[in-house]
Amino acid sequence: MSRLDELGARLQRLQAVVDASVLVNSTLDLRRLAEHVVDIATRLIDAERGSLFLVDTAAGTLSSLVAQGIGRTPLRLSIGDGIVGAVAASGEAEILNDPYADARFDPGVDHATGFRTRSLLTVPVSDREGTLVAVLQLLNHRGAGFTEDDVAFLGELGVPFAIALTTARLHRDIVARERMGEELRLAAEIQRTLRPRNLDGISGLEVEALVRPCLEVGGDYYDVIPAGSGRRWWLVMADISGKGVSAGLIASNVQAYMWSRRADRRSLSRVVEEGNDLLYQLTRGRKYATLVVLEWRPAQRCLTWVNAGHPPVMLARAGAVDRLGATGRPIGLLPDQHYEAGSLVLEPGDLLVLYTDGVHEAGMGSASGEYGLERLAGCVATASSALDLVGRLSLDLAAHLEERPPDDDVTVLCARVLAG
Repeated sequence: MSRLDELGARLQRLQAVVDASVLVNSTLDLRRLAEHVVDIATRLIDAERGSLFLVDTAAGTLSSLVAQGIGRTPLRLSIGDGIVGAVAASGEAEILNDPYADARFDPGVDHATGFRTRSLLTVPVSDREGTLVAVLQLLNHRGAGFTEDDVAFLGELGVPFAIALTTARLHRDIVARERMGEELRLAAEIQRTLRPRNLDGISGLEVEALVRPCLEVGGDYYDVIPAGSGRRWWLVMADISGKGVSAGLIASNVQAYMWSRRADRRSLSRVVEEGNDLLYQLTRGRKYATLVVLEWRPAQRCLTWVNAGHPPVMLARAGAVDRLGATGRPIGLLPDQHYEAGSLVLEPGDLLVLYTDGVHEAGMGSASGEYGLERLAGCVATASSALDLVGRLSLDLAAHLEERPPDDDVTVLCARVLAG
């Protein structure tokens, strides 16, 4: 080939790089971009087929975005495995003009599709900083075979390919995060609408609540449920293991169960036992909840409670603070659990406080230390009403945390017995 022919060929390839750069930067759709990359490379190198594998360095894996001839089901492999994995590990291109002679070559895809691989060119796709973004593989050169000139040419194409792939990948991740953020905001809004809207209609009780989720979707659940046409009321609080969306989903299931049993004439213990078995069947112990249910009968001023592994309910009366502790294990942890129930008669002015561990453990691990049950009891002892306690506790927790957001969901439900 004359010097003039060489310059002409070089000019054509440079023009191809420019054209390819324009084309691959015309879309932010990651799959369409990958299809452009493979189409351009196979056409300019004169190959029959091509594949593009996206690299996940953190996971140590590769996944095909495009694999011509085998459909859209992605191929997945680890970095270091096979020829594509070897190129990803070494960062060096490989030419195989007799792939069946190489022990790393897997003929399984050929056998499944009826295709015969005669030659392979596998190159890393790296950006200007040398960061590996993808691996491009071309199959079956239509001429004499792949050459080092083809490797050099794909190296020139690789930079705009890598930049476009990185941009598209970032765009995809941003869109996914925005979509997830919108879904989280919607889930949080749904969760807020499921909280009790009116705490004023409970005969014989003044009720107030304090809620501070540490994430958009919380794993704490509290409720006030009419359990017998105004003759009984349930005050419920649960704390689901873990945080975030998964805990919020379990909290919704606990709420649905409790409301479905509001007309149940069986004992409170039996209702909780059945809830334990149901949650265990759903999660097999992978998710569980501490739960406390108070049943209030205003006509008799009688309180019955079951505490399934939840922090003790605090009862302030006559200047002292008693603690109504656990009567069984958390629900969902083990099957076939038995729960005892406690019972007592309340007097006007008695103050009940249900709370999750995000209250007394607030500040744990920080310089200020955890808030603690004793400090909570002191706050309860000095409160004159449910509203007063919510206000005092909110300010005291904020001061203890030095205005930092809580590390766990904070939920408090207060009820004071009214005269008459």
